[in-house]
Amino acid sequence: MRPQSRNEFEIAIICALPLEFDAVEALFDEHYDEFDHTYGKQRGDGNWYRTGRIGRHSIVLACLPGMGKGSAASAASSLRVSFIGINLALVVGICGGVPFPSENIEIILGDVIISDSVIEYDFGRQYPDGFQRKSGIKETLGRPNRDIRTFLSGLKTRRMHNQLQEELLKCLQDLQKHLDGKWRYPGATQDRLFEASYRHKHYHQVPVAACICADCQSSRDPVCDEALENDCSKLRCMGGLIQRSRLSADSPNPLVHFGSIASADTVMKSGEHRDALAKTEKVIGFEMEGAGVWDNLPCVIIKGVCDYADSHKNKIWQDYAAATAASCAKAFLEFWPATTQDLKNPVYWLVPFQRNEHFVGRESQLAQLEEGLFVDGRFSKMALFALGGMGKTSIALELAYRVRDKYPTCSIFWVTSTSPESFERSYQKIGQRLALPGMEDKNTDVKKLVMDHLNDQNAGQWFMIFDNADNIDAWFKKSETGCSHRLADYVPSSSRGCALLTTRNQQIARKFAHHSVIEVVKMDIDTSMHLLRKTLGQEEILGDNKSTEQLLEQLCFIPLAIVQAGAYMNMNYITIVDYLSLLNDTEESLVETLSEDFEDDWRYQDQKNPVVTTWIVSFEQILTQNPLAADYLSLISCTEPKAIPQAFLPPAPSTKQRLEAIACLISYSFLSRREDNSFDMHRLVHIATRNWLKKTQNFKRYYKKVISRFAEIFPTPEYENRDIWRTYFPHVKFTLSLNRVQIAIDHRLLTRYGGCLLRDGRYFEAELPLTEAAEATKQMLGVEHPETLTSMGNLASTYRNQGRWNEAEE
Repeated sequence: MRPQSRNEFEIAIICALPLEFDAVEALFDEHYDEFDHTYGKQRGDGNWYRTGRIGRHSIVLACLPGMGKGSAASAASSLRVSFIGINLALVVGICGGVPFPSENIEIILGDVIISDSVIEYDFGRQYPDGFQRKSGIKETLGRPNRDIRTFLSGLKTRRMHNQLQEELLKCLQDLQKHLDGKWRYPGATQDRLFEASYRHKHYHQVPVAACICADCQSSRDPVCDEALENDCSKLRCMGGLIQRSRLSADSPNPLVHFGSIASADTVMKSGEHRDALAKTEKVIGFEMEGAGVWDNLPCVIIKGVCDYADSHKNKIWQDYAAATAASCAKAFLEFWPATTQDLKNPVYWLVPFQRNEHFVGRESQLAQLEEGLFVDGRFSKMALFALGGMGKTSIALELAYRVRDKYPTCSIFWVTSTSPESFERSYQKIGQRLALPGMEDKNTDVKKLVMDHLNDQNAGQWFMIFDNADNIDAWFKKSETGCSHRLADYVPSSSRGCALLTTRNQQIARKFAHHSVIEVVKMDIDTSMHLLRKTLGQEEILGDNKSTEQLLEQLCFIPLAIVQAGAYMNMNYITIVDYLSLLNDTEESLVETLSEDFEDDWRYQDQKNPVVTTWIVSFEQILTQNPLAADYLSLISCTEPKAIPQAFLPPAPSTKQRLEAIACLISYSFLSRREDNSFDMHRLVHIATRNWLKKTQNFKRYYKKVISRFAEIFPTPEYENRDIWRTYFPHVKFTLSLNRVQIAIDHRLLTRYGGCLLRDGRYFEAELPLTEAAEATKQMLGVEHPETLTSMGNLASTYRNQGRWNEAEE
């Protein structure tokens, strides 16, 4: 089970050297850090950690900043503050071994020592006649705790001891498959044990002035500095070798030995001192970190023997000894009991975001989701849909954390569904977290593997969130061959599970969850105000309520736009009034302001988060999915966004295609349908779409199409057409107001539009279009043409109704 916080880690492994750390980390069955999630640490903790899983245990792995008891004690103390639940610390690495701790025991290089006690042999008093180690009860390290003592007693039994060694060998063989032989056995010929009195010095060398080795005849005589730095092959240490029976095999298997370990801040490099301590203190190994950890955490020391703690030690065996120690640690943990919860009901948490402290409101949607999803005895699924920026992901994230708190036995998996590739990556992570058999096979369909596992009742209770599922073809379109590669076919459906999907596309929501869908609408003013206040965090920026309400109205109470506005104001130290002026300046200024990127801890790394950007993504999806819908969207952006008549939309090749195009725009929440079957377009989306057309050099083309369309459908000024012309008045007026680039307007539209305004008694509004109509017809048709005369007559009537008699006569 993956811990939900660092407080739930119970086992730590501490290494002093990078080579020890590497060996342990290579044996992780799962690396939690690969899921873009770290558990952090307490302020002031200088340790560096990696987290992962070995077998059924979650592990925090720490590498010490240096060797020695002091470094180990400091690191263990910090670890205990950051990971308060640790009840077992394994100090894993390399050590010096006592070759013959008793008559019946032989220790060779690569063997592993497991401590059942620790002797601090450099802790005591230095007197003129020698050093006296402190050995009183109050002055020495105590025994391991009861749980560890009981466990070690079990491991020492013949059967368990044999099983431990067999498991060690399996782990070592797995480890040795890595890194081109880094951890291979160096060979029995390299395992050389000299008599304790045989000194490490120059032999068979012509004496030089700087070398004093020739004068070294007893254990108290010094040797030259060069001898201390060189290995036996260069010094020609050849005599005094001791033969051992276990080395008769070419590659003897490492054995595990239990006993006392001597720990000190000094490196033991004397065979005679080694044997003396082994005899008096009954130790079987020497190392430098265990005593530092022992006093801070419940501790077991597991060390691979890399030398014989004498003057002949070298580094040839260090990698292999680190590998045997790491393998033994993994084998040790195979037998270390897991908690009942771990064994019975593994619970997994795979959510990429921390909880959003700015989340406010949405209680009714959260209550609906919980009530609809968590139904005993059957699989349930629901969907959230809304315009981009309405907060679907935020609701899903808050629900995930509430479910974790309320249903502690429920596993929660987050599937990023922005594309088939992100869906695949999410399932890959889930499969790795579950440690599913077959994950290592490159030909495995990981999605099916995960689905089949979660469909099994033994998988326990689970909740899956499919976020940003906006590609309808990827989710529901079958391939031409009839083979199913739809993402929807990989959603598990066990009666012990439930699933939530978020999307901008209502069609996807309904295909996924049928009637169990919830539209996320804009926030009310109080909730919006609360969100802005939490985002700003500075009361002085808020200003008066009136300007704040104006800002929220300008932002259409869209959560993402509100958060974006708050981030911009915080970053640029401006007030709400200043930000409002940017929005009210021009359409271009509004769109530019709402396109500003900002830092956000609750977005995917490969995505930008401005609210306008989210809509542009949807525009491009529509363009690919339904070109006719994109065409309609572009046309509507050039006219008044409220009460758009269906008749304004040009005919499609078929009624079916027309209906599907309209449905596509409604499903993305760009259009909403009125009771009279006219449409409204979201105000900010309306502006953003028009800006998108300008940036893609398509505005003029669609503007001309709209003018041509109005010229076709705008009615003549007969009284029986009054309801129709009144419906179109605001749309034509809006379209003509966009003509900043002086695109030629069809004179027929100007004549009819102006004539209908005149007939409706809107004399001042009629003046401009009729003036332009008269000028256009004069130039195109001549002064005597009937249409020119009609236009001039209408304009004269307009002047006359305004009381401008002289201009009317002219």
